Amino acid sequence: MIRLRTFFWIVACAIALGALGLLLGLRSYQVFTQEELVAVVRCQAPSNRSTDEFLLEFTPVTDGIRGSSRKLPIRGDQWMVGGDILKWHPWLNWIGFKNCHKLTRINSRYLKIEAERERPKSAYELNGGTSPLWLFLYRFGRCIPFVEAVYGNASYTMAQPGSQWGVYVTLSGYLVKPLR
Repeated sequence: MIRLRTFFWIVACAIALGALGLLLGLRSYQVFTQEELVAVVRCQAPSNRSTDEFLLEFTPVTDGIRGSSRKLPIRGDQWMVGGDILKWHPWLNWIGFKNCHKLTRINSRYLKIEAERERPKSAYELNGGTSPLWLFLYRFGRCIPFVEAVYGNASYTMAQPGSQWGVYVTLSGYLVKPLR
């Protein structure tokens, strides 16, 4: 009788530990694969049909709500969105802390280095650019407890008129993906 109780106790503990392990694994997966939509970008062909110029419609998204759109003429082969990232230690992410970020710019990019050096470029400030707080974090972030890194990050993609992209922030930085 005692051995049967011990056996059931061991089986119950094993099931409980397995369930706990599964829940912790699912939580980790959820935290470390999370993507938050922070902007929607549409690309349009300009009226003059220049080969290296296009029009971007940039719409910020905050907490799932779209803000006011801006139309930005861009010269180049690609467009790039960038900003500032404050990355917490992973265990803080795991318990619910989200990394901090601020989109600060949209600019153009050419595929060929020669064009990048010689051709006209476009650059637009978003959200007031890099603020004094972010400059402080860049300089002293490594001294702040629980901060893993403070860095600038950018993501770029080809300019394809008629396409629409989502700009997402992840645990490692910005990500641009086509929207359907």
